[in-house]
Amino acid sequence: MLTGWWPCILAGLFGAVVGSFLNVVIYRLPERRSLVFPPSHCFSCGERLGFVDLIPVLSYLLLRGRCRFCGHRFSARYALVEAGSAALAGAAVYYYGLTPYALGVFGAGAALIVAIFIDLDHMIIPDQVPLILIGIGIAFDLYRLLTYGREKALPFAEKLGGEDYVAYLPVSVVGALVGGGLFLVIGWVFERVMSRPALGLGDVKLAAGIGALLGPGYQFLAFFLLAMVSGAAISVLLILLRIRRRDQYIPFGPMLALAAIGMLLWPDVLAPWVLHFYR
Repeated sequence: MLTGWWPCILAGLFGAVVGSFLNVVIYRLPERRSLVFPPSHCFSCGERLGFVDLIPVLSYLLLRGRCRFCGHRFSARYALVEAGSAALAGAAVYYYGLTPYALGVFGAGAALIVAIFIDLDHMIIPDQVPLILIGIGIAFDLYRLLTYGREKALPFAEKLGGEDYVAYLPVSVVGALVGGGLFLVIGWVFERVMSRPALGLGDVKLAAGIGALLGPGYQFLAFFLLAMVSGAAISVLLILLRIRRRDQYIPFGPMLALAAIGMLLWPDVLAPWVLHFYR
């Protein structure tokens, strides 16, 4: 039986391997290319990469970030994605154990990592990401239903003809509607007031997916506040440093994704910390 740090270490190794595949997804998905064919190869010389070239993180360090065939330099982002995916998997197992919930948290986090880098590169969020998040949110609902019964659902009480009726609503569906609806309204209001778009439809869909994961309660409220404040602060900083101009669009998807990953891993820490500023 695995005890101590071994489950986290093994999960981290698994996460690093998944991170290597996420690099392929990040590069090929926006171009609607196959995620399987052709196999991994150097973009410069076209040589097919072998096992020694594809060891997560380690290959990048040993080869000093270069192709061993032509010497072409690879972006450090490849190693960063692999290391981030490894840390995500290890953290999920550390906080939730070897459970289906930990696997769901890792799967959602991996999808959010894809959203971060595709939005940074192309300023789009593929529809596959929110669909995966909603699917995992529904799986969380089923897990809670099988484990705790309907007490973990959202009760909606109504009196009809002198009788009390209670409908138990799925957390994921209500959360998706609240998340997507809230960001849709915010984007519409901002565009009317400022005469320019603030949120893309991809951000709205991503918020719906995150809402399906977190539900419509205090976790989503804390996520929303954290994403909005950090997004505003980072935008101001980029403008002050002249990395972005005021009239340039700054992708908001990465802030949403990072806030969601934090809330998935540390809800009992982040939510109280964020909400205590608004009491």
